[in-house]
Amino acid sequence: MNERRARRVMRELTASEKERLKKYREQIAQELPELRARDQMRKDARDESTLSGELRRAIHASELSLGELAARAGITPILLDDFLTGERTLRSDVIDRLASVLGCELTRVQ
Repeated sequence: MNERRARRVMRELTASEKERLKKYREQIAQELPELRARDQMRKDARDESTLSGELRRAIHASELSLGELAARAGITPILLDDFLTGERTLRSDVIDRLASVLGCELTRVQ
């Protein structure tokens, strides 16, 4: 069986391509600190020893994409992302729907 390999084409960039690349790099450099901060917020919220933290861990462990999880729970991906960073709480009916989509069940520990 033949394995497909990506071919790398080497050529000099045009002036407009170089300028566009420079702008993209500047944009990435500007956005990176905020992305790192949001990622840390996600990690901190996930590690909470709360019901919300447990739900966040289940979301992160799910094989479904955030968009698919949000759609199945009837919420927007932005709301789900805000919950994952700890910036927003969820109403109890939304928590119930998310738990159902994830196959989670709340049980009382005796």
